[in-house]
Amino acid sequence: MVKAAKHPNIKLYTKAEVAAMSGITGNYSVTIRQNPRYVDPKLCTGCGACIAKCPIEVPDEFNRGIGMRKGIYIPFSQAVPKVALIDKEACMSCGLCAKTCQRGAVNYDDKITEEKIIAGAIIVATGWDEYPVQVHGSYGYGRFQNVITQMELERMLSPVGATHGHVLRVSDKKIPRRVAMIQCVGSRSMHENANAYCSSVCCNLALKNAQLLKQEIDGVDVIIFYMDMRCWDKLNEEYYRRIREKGVLFVRGIPGDVKEEPKTGNILLTFENTLEGTVQEISVDMLVLSAGMVPSAGTNEIAAVLGLDKSPGGFLKETHQCLSPQETKNPGIYIAGCAAGPKNIPYSVSSALGAAANAASIVTAGIFAKELITAIVDSTRCIACHRCEKSCGYSAIRVKPETNVAEVNDLSCKGCGVCVSSCPARAIELRYYREGQLTSKVYAILKEGGNTSANTTPNATPKSTDAPAPMQPGCKS
Repeated sequence: MVKAAKHPNIKLYTKAEVAAMSGITGNYSVTIRQNPRYVDPKLCTGCGACIAKCPIEVPDEFNRGIGMRKGIYIPFSQAVPKVALIDKEACMSCGLCAKTCQRGAVNYDDKITEEKIIAGAIIVATGWDEYPVQVHGSYGYGRFQNVITQMELERMLSPVGATHGHVLRVSDKKIPRRVAMIQCVGSRSMHENANAYCSSVCCNLALKNAQLLKQEIDGVDVIIFYMDMRCWDKLNEEYYRRIREKGVLFVRGIPGDVKEEPKTGNILLTFENTLEGTVQEISVDMLVLSAGMVPSAGTNEIAAVLGLDKSPGGFLKETHQCLSPQETKNPGIYIAGCAAGPKNIPYSVSSALGAAANAASIVTAGIFAKELITAIVDSTRCIACHRCEKSCGYSAIRVKPETNVAEVNDLSCKGCGVCVSSCPARAIELRYYREGQLTSKVYAILKEGGNTSANTTPNATPKSTDAPAPMQPGCKS
């Protein structure tokens, strides 16, 4: 991140969002909305003097609510740029931060600004959010203090987290001696509030955190409840075996009832061990939920701004999952990482490299080459019924209000022919596949084969009001 910030050809816009986009491939006009941070990034040095003086404390979002932050704060210790910002909703306008800052970086009158830039290509990498366990009340999360998610456990295990790498119970700050994990929370379920897909990384994340717990707390018992352990990536099955050998207990079965013991704050789990065919109970000091991945709020917002399609799970839809995993229906707009679906870190990196290569091929070439098997409109026949516009899945054809005639964007058109079949006036044809060309091919095939029907004149020439376009290389007529 530091290298990106210092690179002469990279310009970072932090605390900003894409407000609008227009244009075509190679020439996009992008409107960037810069939200106020109330601290001038050019003057702030990130010294933290203002943070120390601030009297306000609110839950820290970066540490998933474990620990507190001030009303003026730096988002996290490795933030780039390392510049403070003010949470206006939490700020009590006491003015202490402005009085403390020797650089005069605090600006309470900061406003929203907008800037337009021209871009040749766009890469969308909006990441993911954790499944909202609290919204759906799964397993007592939000009601019982010692029920947390894997991301909250991650922040505890982090040396720069709220607990400085030490795992402590939320209720009494004691070290847990028995920890349970439940897999597939919010995933692989046909329940209306859950997701049918597998997030693919939760099993390996649980294995990794179970190992770290064993290293952090001497003699801790770790129990993982699962439906299936999906350790599908390279060498992960071997890693799964090694974690079992370290003493982590795996129980095939998802707890059906979760209660809190009032006196101790422990979590009581009732579950069916499907391998043994028995119903059992166990009390644990802490329960960790492996929540699935869902599209980030930024993914939904950027899909509306850029006009991108979304898959059934809500992630951005690629042209083809195997052949064109980074390309979208709009040439020049690419998706990377978890914007397209759940991925682990190696696959996110590889998809980002693919998206970068595709974007670079457009920006550096100077010319965008495309096969012109696209739709073409006969303006004399078009009746402006808008059927083609409604049926096009790529937003490649529009009826212009000035002329009242449909017009095709050759860069966006994929040559699928849906608009051709939907046009009641037969005003649309595909280049290289015009009706006159196809009819000529049929007559030529019949003539070469010597097959004629009673209704076909052998030497007849099909009539066409449009001169045939040049045939594709290699085609015979």
